[in-house]
Amino acid sequence: MKRPADWRTLDLSGDPVLVVGRRRPPRGLKGFVVDLHTETFGTMREIAQATTAELAGRTRHKWHPNAIAEPGEQYLSVSVDELPARVGRRRRVATESQHSSPPPSDPRLAQAADLLREVLDPGRLDNIDPDGLGSEHLLFYGLSWQRGDDGKPVAFVSKYDPTTVLRKASHFFRFAGTLRSADAPDFALNDRADLVITTEEVAILSESAFDHLFSDIRGMLNDVPANAASLKVALTHLPMSAESQSALIDICSRKPSLARRLQNFAASASAAAVTPNALTTVLKKHGQAPKDFISNGTLEIGPEQAEIFLDVAEGRWYEADFTAEPRRAARWSRR
Repeated sequence: MKRPADWRTLDLSGDPVLVVGRRRPPRGLKGFVVDLHTETFGTMREIAQATTAELAGRTRHKWHPNAIAEPGEQYLSVSVDELPARVGRRRRVATESQHSSPPPSDPRLAQAADLLREVLDPGRLDNIDPDGLGSEHLLFYGLSWQRGDDGKPVAFVSKYDPTTVLRKASHFFRFAGTLRSADAPDFALNDRADLVITTEEVAILSESAFDHLFSDIRGMLNDVPANAASLKVALTHLPMSAESQSALIDICSRKPSLARRLQNFAASASAAAVTPNALTTVLKKHGQAPKDFISNGTLEIGPEQAEIFLDVAEGRWYEADFTAEPRRAARWSRR
């Protein structure tokens, strides 16, 4: 894993390769190569150099599903060793017996692994058809140097459709004392990348770009029943009634933020630490009536208690140390 200053040592003297990609369900990401003229190489290097300078000026913070980086001060880092070896098909809604083991890692990591294969090995990708530009939305673009990281590939990826300009505007002009017509551009790139990908690490400059690039919201909502079933298994010391499972499915299927939290909680080791006695103690501490959540040692909740249960189980409710003011953490990060 690189130290922040190490990013400045990347070798960008070689020829860059421009890769663009779309999301093609159910196969995931599909990349294409855009041939570059040599006159564009300098601009591509400037984009990469601006990105490495930004990384060098920040501190590194390890990524986890709830990680928060201070904008402009930190970047998040994911080790490639944490990425799945291959991307499987989306899980179907499973029975309890089918969920005897914990669910797979965060799906964002699976799609990050998919992207890594697309941008670090562009030699196997087809060239994009110029006639098809603007007909389909692109999800990302990446600038790749095949020997830029000590002889290994490195890619600078942005969650942006570089052909947006073809759909967002219909007339183009330039101004030099008077306004004159100008040819419409085919591509428009940002001044820096959102992610930098090597064979060892994914460095994340923009959390929102990472989330939007790898979060299939519709798929995540479709996965709510499977994740609720996984949570039922993960709560090894707290039986969950069928009504409680249905309540979680009901509310999490309507709110993507809760669907993400259900997914993360079902995959966390902390779920096994929730027992009837421990939950009772925590609920009393926060002024909640345990009988509204637990009956005869079983989790018994309706839709109105489902979000509170997730809040309490995740440790989002707390009191300020000096004022004892009751507070709720909208997001949290490990210390």
